[in-house]
Amino acid sequence: MLRLTLTQMRSAAPRLVAAGLAILLGTAFVTATLLASSVMERTTYNAVTAQYADADLVVSGGISTQTLEQIRDLDGVAAADAMAQTGVELSNGSRSEFTIADATASDPSLERSDLADGSLPSSSDGVAVSEGTAQRLGVDIGDELSLTAEYRPADGDPQTKEFSLQVTGMLQDAAMQLYMPTGAVLSPQLFTQVQDFTSPDAADQVAESIVAVADGNQVAAVQSHVQEVLAQADATDATVQTTTEVAEQTTAQIAGNQLVMLAMLLAFAAVSLIVAALVIANTFQVLVAQRTRTLALLRCVGALKGQVRSSVLIEAAFLGVIASAVGVLVGTGLVAAGLSYLAHNQPDVPVATDLVLTPQAVIIPMLTGIVVTVAAALLPARLATRVAPLAALRPSEAPRAARASKARITIAALAVIGGVALLLGGLALSSNSGTDGSGMILGLGVGILGGLASLFGILLACVLIVPGVIRLIGTLLSRSVPGRVAVANSTRNPRRSAATASALVIGVTLVTMMSTGAVTAGRALGDQLDTSFPVDLSVSAPGPLQQPQIDAVTSTEGVQEYALLATTQITAETEAPEGPTLQIAAAEQGDLSDVVRSPEVLTDLSEQSIEVPENLAVRLGLSEGQELTWQAEDGEPVDLTVHLSSLDGQTAVVMPQVLQQLDPDAQVTQLWAHVSDGDAYGTVQNVQSGLTDASEATPEASTPQLTGAAVERASYQNVVDTSLTVVIALLAVSVIIALIGVANTLSLSVIERRRESAMLRALGLTRGQLRGMLAIEGVMIAGAGAVIGIVAGLAYGWIGSSILLTSMVEVPLVVPWQHIALVAAVALASGLLASVLPARSAARTPPAAALAVD
Repeated sequence: MLRLTLTQMRSAAPRLVAAGLAILLGTAFVTATLLASSVMERTTYNAVTAQYADADLVVSGGISTQTLEQIRDLDGVAAADAMAQTGVELSNGSRSEFTIADATASDPSLERSDLADGSLPSSSDGVAVSEGTAQRLGVDIGDELSLTAEYRPADGDPQTKEFSLQVTGMLQDAAMQLYMPTGAVLSPQLFTQVQDFTSPDAADQVAESIVAVADGNQVAAVQSHVQEVLAQADATDATVQTTTEVAEQTTAQIAGNQLVMLAMLLAFAAVSLIVAALVIANTFQVLVAQRTRTLALLRCVGALKGQVRSSVLIEAAFLGVIASAVGVLVGTGLVAAGLSYLAHNQPDVPVATDLVLTPQAVIIPMLTGIVVTVAAALLPARLATRVAPLAALRPSEAPRAARASKARITIAALAVIGGVALLLGGLALSSNSGTDGSGMILGLGVGILGGLASLFGILLACVLIVPGVIRLIGTLLSRSVPGRVAVANSTRNPRRSAATASALVIGVTLVTMMSTGAVTAGRALGDQLDTSFPVDLSVSAPGPLQQPQIDAVTSTEGVQEYALLATTQITAETEAPEGPTLQIAAAEQGDLSDVVRSPEVLTDLSEQSIEVPENLAVRLGLSEGQELTWQAEDGEPVDLTVHLSSLDGQTAVVMPQVLQQLDPDAQVTQLWAHVSDGDAYGTVQNVQSGLTDASEATPEASTPQLTGAAVERASYQNVVDTSLTVVIALLAVSVIIALIGVANTLSLSVIERRRESAMLRALGLTRGQLRGMLAIEGVMIAGAGAVIGIVAGLAYGWIGSSILLTSMVEVPLVVPWQHIALVAAVALASGLLASVLPARSAARTPPAAALAVD
C-alpha cells in the first residue's frame, strides 16, 4: 500500500499543493510567532540591562553617599557609582540650550554613555556632549563652552554658578529618545559640584547605584556583603540584586504585555491552522471523491478497509511532514529577513536583530502541522471505507441533501446563548474590577471562554444560517439562468456550503474583531491620553520669554495653536507656619481650551477655583474641594477652591482675572502649544533647534526648558496603529488559507455534480454560463461567510475592548467602515477567484464524456 500511496500522491500532486500550501502557511505562522516572541524577550532584556552598562549588581532604594563609599571599599568590589542626572544650561557664545547632564563612570564597565568620537572627560574642566547638542550649539571637540547650574530656593532669588569647560568628546544620540535625553557627560568631580549646588537638600542621598564585581570574585558573595552593609546602615528600603535579576524582574513585569501579545499571535496561528485543517479536510474529501472507483476496485481485489484508511492517513502524514518542514523554513526566513532589514535600514530601532533558532521554534510547528494534517484527514479516510465496493463501482449519483439534525440545532443554540451570557458576565466582572486588576483578568478569561463557545455555536449553526443568507443574496443574482441554478445548487447541500463558508467565517470574524477592537481601543486610549497628557508642548523659562523665543516655537512646522501664559508664585494661608507655595499660570494670549488636547481638564476652572496637577497636589498636601486663601507677594488675597487636574508639570492654572488680582505684574514665562499628529518627534527637535538659534538674538534672556507630551502621545498612538497593521497582515494569512478552502470545496462540488453539469451542457447551457454559475456560487458562499463574520467580529471586538478598558476609560462603539469594506471586498474576490479553476475544469469536460458510464 505504501507504493500505491506514493503513486497516488504523484498523480494528485496539483490537488495536494493546495492543502500543502495551507498547512505551510499555518506552520510558518507558528514558527514566526515563536521566533518573534524570543526576539521581543531579548529586546526587553537588552533594553533593561543597557542602562546598567556591564554592572554586576544594582542597589535600588535610597542610600546615603557614605553607604555608597562603604560599598566601594568592600573586598571584591571593583567600582560602584550612583545613577544620577541633573539639569544644566550649556552655552557657546550667544547660543545656549537646557539639557540633562550625567557623570563619567569610575570604571569602564559602568560607563552608560556611548561615545561617538573623542574621549570622555577625566578632569573638572572637560565635558562630552551629544552630537545633536553639539550641532545646535556649533561646537566641536576642543572647543570651549560654558555650563551654568541654577539653584532656585523656596524663598529668595535664584542663584547661578558658571563653569568654563572644553569639549573632549561626542556622544551618540540616544535611539528612540523622547524629550530630555542625556546631552552632556561631566567628570565625577564636576558633576558632584553641580549636583550639590542645584540640589543641596538631596546632596547626601543616592536613589540608585550600580556595582561592578572584581575579576575572580563570586557575584553572589559580593551581593551578600553589600546586603550586610545596607543592614548596618539601616537602609530598610534599599535592595541589592544582580543585573540579571533586575532584568528578569523588569522583563517579567513587561512580560504581561508580551505574554498577551504572544498569546494573541499564537491564537492567530491556531486560527490559521484551524482554517488550514478545514482546507485539508475538504482537499482529502475531493481526493477521495476522485478516487472512489479506484478505492472500490482495490476493495474488490482484496484490500481491507484498514488498508484503504491507512493509505489516506499515510498520504496525509507525508504531506504534513513535507509542508511543515517547508513552513518552518519559510517562517524562519521571514523573521531573518525582517531582522536583517531592521539591522541595515532601521539601525535606530531598538530590536535585538540576532536570530536565535530554538528547538521549540522547530519542533512545535512541525508537530502541530503533522498532527493537524493527519487529524483533518481522519474523516475523509473514514468516508473512503464507508461505501461498499460494488456500490462505488456503479454510476455516481448526486448526493442527497441532508437537513440539520435537532441535536445540532440544540447544541448550536445552547452554545450561542451560553457564550453570549459568558461575554456579558466577563464585561460585568471587568466593570467592577478592583485596583489590582484581578476583576479584569477574570473577566477577560470568562470573555474568551464565552467568545469561543459562541463562535462554536455560530459555526454549527452555519448549516442553517448560510443557506438563508445565500437565498437573500441570491435575490439580486437570480435573474439569469446561471444565477438561479447557482442559488439552487448552493442551498441544496447546506453542509457543503456551510463547510466552505466556515473557513471565511473564522478569518473574517477575527479580522473584523481585531479591527474593531483596535480602532475602538485606539479611540478610547486616545481620549484617555488627551485627558492624561493634555499639553503637547510646554516651553518655560525662569524669566520672561522674549519674542524671538516665542517666534522660534510658533513658526516651527507642526506647531498649531498656542497660548502664552503669565506666571507667579503664591502661598496659601493655613494654620501651619508656612502654607503650601506653588507656581500658577493664566493665559495672557490665546485660549487654553484650543491648545489642550482635552478641554475637559479645564471644565472646573472659574474665578473661584484653581486647577492643580494631581501629582503636585499630593506633594503639597492639597485635596479636591479644599477652600484656601491664596496670597501673592504684592497682590490681594483671593479665596480659591482647589480642583485636581490631569495637567502635568508643576504649575497650577487660574483664570486671567484671578492672576490679575494675585499679581498684576505677572510676566509671560510659559508657552503651551498644540502639535499636529504627524512627526511629533521631529517637531520637538525642530523646536529645540529653533530655541537654541533664538538664544543668539536674546543673550540676556533666560534659557527655556522644553517639556510636554507630544512624543509620548505619538509613541502610544504608533503602538496602536502598528498593532492594527500587524494584526491585519497576520490575519490575512487566514483569508488566504480560506481562499484555498473555497477553491477546494468548489472543486468537490464540481466533481460531485459532474454528470449534472454535463446534463446542463447537453440541455443547452453554454460554457460561459456554466463558468458564470460556479462564479456566482463562489461569490454567494463567500458573501454569506463575510456577512456572518463581520456581524460576529463587530460584537466580539467591542465587547473585548470593553472588557479590557471599561475599568479605566469609557469605551465607545466605533465601526471601522473602511476595514469592513476592505474585508468584504477581499472575501467576495476570494470567492470569485476560487471559482476560476473549478469552472474551467467543468467547462472543458465534454458533455458526452461526463455522461459516460465507466
